[in-house]
Amino acid sequence: MASATGIAAARRRRRTAVALLVGPAVVLVSGALLIPTINLLVQSFLVPSGYGQVSYHFTIANYTSALTDPTYLKLALYSFGLGALAAIACLVLGYPVAYFISFRLTRGRNIALFLVVVSLFTSYLVRLYAWYTILGEHGVINDALIRLGVISTPLMFLLFSRWAVLTAFVNIFLPYTILMLTSSMQNIRKDLLENARDLGASPLRTFSRIVLPLSMTGAIGALVYTFILTSGDYITPALLGGTQSTAIANVVSDQFLALGNRPEGAAISFMMLAVFFVVYLGLTRLERFKGF
Repeated sequence: MASATGIAAARRRRRTAVALLVGPAVVLVSGALLIPTINLLVQSFLVPSGYGQVSYHFTIANYTSALTDPTYLKLALYSFGLGALAAIACLVLGYPVAYFISFRLTRGRNIALFLVVVSLFTSYLVRLYAWYTILGEHGVINDALIRLGVISTPLMFLLFSRWAVLTAFVNIFLPYTILMLTSSMQNIRKDLLENARDLGASPLRTFSRIVLPLSMTGAIGALVYTFILTSGDYITPALLGGTQSTAIANVVSDQFLALGNRPEGAAISFMMLAVFFVVYLGLTRLERFKGF
């Protein structure tokens, strides 16, 4: 009887200790994420009644507008397409670098990883303004081409275009992709690659049958991470894209700040969240990939 009482007391102490350890994290997540999300979800079903004001009447008109407005649909397709293109570009460029760091470098591996991490130390906005000075009318590229006599007037299409936005996205998120891929390749034994070469497999075959399937978790993580953050970014399109490259996130920002229409902005935000969730579920299916 005494031993049973002691065991029960020990279990209560463990539960109390776990609650004390986990409790602050639960409170922080609830206060910083869960409660604002629920509040935003509730507002998405309300009726706007002036700048920043809502009328507490249930409606699905905000979601109907988000799904049927041709302007929203066009901007959504543009944003998700650009996000997908940026994610794929980062993956294509990141794989050779990650492969080289993981399987070709020995002594310099830590230095290479350090250089990749150092590139992340620069502020997000600083890098955007750096591209602004590189691609601008009087930027580095135009000045160099004019001095070399290649062009006589500045190239105006370099800045305020979707290609400028895409270039900035790749520059910003490529280091994250490299780190994720390199991390996923750490568990791939080099003797697997050597055995494949000894058996006559070409480099492409070795990559598709060994490296790619075994690093698929990192590839999916990089794709999801880059796609979500680029599709939902509004700062980069606003600074480098101009009026010709407005993203759906810019519309959300305008709904909240410029127009004060919080319900419609919340509805568009949750539609974007639904798309992100579907893309995530679809990409996780790729973990079953066994090569080709």
